[in-house]
Order: sequence, then C-alpha cells, then structure tokens
Amino acid sequence: MADMQTILLAGAALCAGGAAASGWTAGVIVANANFDGLDHGRADRMIRRVISATAGFQAALLGIATGAALLGGARAAAIVAAISALGFLSNVWTLAPRKEKTVPGVRKRSSTQRVVAVALTLIMTIAALAAGVLAALGV
Repeated sequence: MADMQTILLAGAALCAGGAAASGWTAGVIVANANFDGLDHGRADRMIRRVISATAGFQAALLGIATGAALLGGARAAAIVAAISALGFLSNVWTLAPRKEKTVPGVRKRSSTQRVVAVALTLIMTIAALAAGVLAALGV
C-alpha cells in the first residue's frame, strides 16, 4: 500500500509541477517574448490567446493532481491544487469577450483584462508549485 501511495503522491507532484511550468511559460516567457518582438496591440492579443488556451490544460493537470493527492492522503496538497485549478479556470472568464456597449467617443480598454489575467496566472503558478511541493512531502 505504501508503494501505491508514493506513486500517487509523485504523480500529484508531477502534475502540479507541470501546471506551474505551463503557467510560468504563459505568464512570463510568452509575455516577455511578445512585448520584445511585437507591437503593443499584437502582443496584447497574443498573450490573451495564450493564457486562454492554456488555462484549461493547467486546470486539468491540477484536477488530476487533486485526485491523486486525495487518494495518496495529502489533503493540504489536494486543497491547494483544487483552488489553483479554479484560479486558472477563472482566466477563461476574465478574458472572455464582453457584450456591453462602449459609450460613443470613448475607447474601450481591454489591457486591464490582460493585466489581471497575467497577474492571476502568476499567483496560481505559485499556488500550483506549492501544491506540488506539498504533494511531494505528503502533506
């Protein structure tokens, strides 16, 4: 039984670490590369697309980590992984197109959505990393 628990906790740590690596790539590496090589509008659109596209994958990895941590007996790791999965999924809602109309003569600023999504991605990346460490420790 101890071998199965070890395998489950290692799997949870790997999945949470993979989600953290994906979050770091989407939130930091892609953002820096885009703003260095593209104009502001194109970089903004690219980052929004990357964060939206990766959010489901990150949440799925953390969902698997949650299940494996629960089965392995690491409740704290499971709770942190589940919260982090929900945080990554909230990026989809944050970056969703808005249906409200803009007032004539006023520009609609969507960069605030991107800033919030990148900040949320970085926070959830740290939480996913913490879940991986907790799972590796069996907590």
